[in-house]
Amino acid sequence: MKRILIAVTALALAGTLSGCGGDDEPKVDPRPTQSASSSASETSTPEPTWDDKYSPAQLKRYRAARDRWLEFWEAYTAAARTGADTPGLKAMFEKYSLSPLGERSEFLDTYVRGGARMEVPPKVLWTSASKIGRTTVIFNYCLDYTDARITTNGQVTQISDPSRRLIEVQMEKTSEGWKKRGYVNSGVKACTPTAP
Repeated sequence: MKRILIAVTALALAGTLSGCGGDDEPKVDPRPTQSASSSASETSTPEPTWDDKYSPAQLKRYRAARDRWLEFWEAYTAAARTGADTPGLKAMFEKYSLSPLGERSEFLDTYVRGGARMEVPPKVLWTSASKIGRTTVIFNYCLDYTDARITTNGQVTQISDPSRRLIEVQMEKTSEGWKKRGYVNSGVKACTPTAP
């Protein structure tokens, strides 16, 4: 049982768990604006945001990779909620992952044989790019476990702090579209409710 709890928590931390529950479109802080009451002598420079350092073409690649990952995240959530080995499960990993056999095997160990369920998945609060190349995109996302409910064989799995965790994923462009290469960081890092 302890091994299953560790595996569930590790998978949740790795971010392979699932979807953007409901209408969750990742949000990035809007750029600061100058208030109408500011005087002309009080000029302020807006704080730069993470996307200021990327070109429009790079941001387009980032959004395409991120959107593809969010599709995977949503499909994974649905599968992790039921914990069933359906014909669509194999197809899902083949569509979205560069390591479909390994990821499916982990899923089967954790959810099908291990009895874990993502009854209420953690929410993706925001995403931000950390590297954008021609065929590789690495981006961060913040998972909020505040309202998440993960169980193993019917028992609620307690999620340790931090309740908001920063995950970094690498996506690669293939002839079949963007696919997940894997996760870049393995440690538990806290994240803020809004993107830097």
